[in-house]
Amino acid sequence: MKQRITTGLLAGAFYLVLLCIGSLPFTLLAAAIAVISYLELVKMGKMNVAFPEVIFGGLAVAALVLNAGRSSFLADGLWMRMTALFVLLMLTLMILRRSAFTFANAAYLFLSVFYIGIPFYLLVRLRLDSLLLVLLVQVLIWTTDSGAYFVGRKFGKRKLAPVISPNKTREGSIGAVIIAVLIALLFKWIAGPALALAWPTLIGISLVISVFGQIGDLVESAIKRYYNIKDSGTILPGHGGMLDRFDSLIFVLPLLYVLGFIV
Repeated sequence: MKQRITTGLLAGAFYLVLLCIGSLPFTLLAAAIAVISYLELVKMGKMNVAFPEVIFGGLAVAALVLNAGRSSFLADGLWMRMTALFVLLMLTLMILRRSAFTFANAAYLFLSVFYIGIPFYLLVRLRLDSLLLVLLVQVLIWTTDSGAYFVGRKFGKRKLAPVISPNKTREGSIGAVIIAVLIALLFKWIAGPALALAWPTLIGISLVISVFGQIGDLVESAIKRYYNIKDSGTILPGHGGMLDRFDSLIFVLPLLYVLGFIV
């Protein structure tokens, strides 16, 4: 527990400092976290990170995040060209490497690139648009994670998803949502007019972040359960891998984009 707390404080402080600085330093950090998360996902799938197709995938993730400064990247032709090029490259490597790289491998890498790349692209976009909003999203995700843990330990009786994540409880999940909404209201009260969100919108966003952040956590747990892995990596002592720490954010940000909260 001591190691977990120490790692959390140090890594969290470093992340928040660069988040507040924003611009290129945070973009580079987001790209690094994204590539590490992608490589962790590749390792889960029992693929060698030194294989050329895996390296190309990592470069695609980095390029996607580093292009967050382009205001219309998701909508313009560059996005489609990049996607088409990556698909063709994966299929070509399937021929060149024959049985060493299958269609299933290509599909796994393709999904991994965009499962990881798009959320971190959106994270940088959100930071460019509003420091307060990205802080709100991050704080609510952390609050939900901690709230579910502590409420679950104190009051948890009924399992939320026993096959996927046996330690999570329904009471912890509901408590986490309630705490997240309360923290969102407190955040708005402290930020004042600087956080340009109406109170009903704020409550709606906090519900989306807390509920679907927990779903994102369960999604990663399901992947780990399928591959019989406890943690996605070991880069954060006491916490596991980068994917373990950002699984909720990875799921929430694309949803906020679809709902129009990120442009």
